Amino acid sequence: MPLVVRPVEHEDVAQCIEIRVASLGSLVIGRPPPYRGYVQEAEASVHRDLDKNSSHVRHLKVVDAENESEVIAYGKWEVYPRGRPDLDKLGQPMDDADKQVDRYGMLREAAHEYFCSRNGEMGKHPHLLLALLVTDSRHRQRGAGSLLVQWGLEVSDATGLPCYLQASEQGRRLYEHYGFQEIDTVEYNLSYYGLEGVEKMTEMLREPGAKSGTEASI
Repeated sequence: MPLVVRPVEHEDVAQCIEIRVASLGSLVIGRPPPYRGYVQEAEASVHRDLDKNSSHVRHLKVVDAENESEVIAYGKWEVYPRGRPDLDKLGQPMDDADKQVDRYGMLREAAHEYFCSRNGEMGKHPHLLLALLVTDSRHRQRGAGSLLVQWGLEVSDATGLPCYLQASEQGRRLYEHYGFQEIDTVEYNLSYYGLEGVEKMTEMLREPGAKSGTEASI
């Protein structure tokens, strides 16, 4: 059954955030569990974006063409043809209240500094940002994530804007396949923040017209 990319509608938001939480917890770095009120905040943020109909933000879903009521994957692309308009906001420190929502405040602050500094630097230039990509665990290996990546690559090739993202280790191989190149990798020792293991985050960039791994090997 064919999978297709569609814009997220208001009635899809709860499903999208459910997939996000199941995949990432409440934070991509370390994946701590959602704190009280997190789901409601995340849903409200998407609803606001949809209401504003911003030219910068595209919330996308992948569905089966024969059952479009079920969201299989969810992604968020941001399009900045003149650079980011919110550079001042990205330069602000994290609110103290946001550090106190749970016992992972230090990790949340570290993540805030990482994403804001990287997005702020890239935001000085025109680009597309893949801000989020998650797939329902019941539908992995069906190519849904690839469809969401390809949506942005088509925009990139049509507009001449490079694509930028920060990849977890789980996602990096997918992005490498589509021509993204590594810029820099940062490691987080999660034991320092009350979790276990090491999290790697890798900045990646794809220039317009870059070949995918399959194409490059021909």
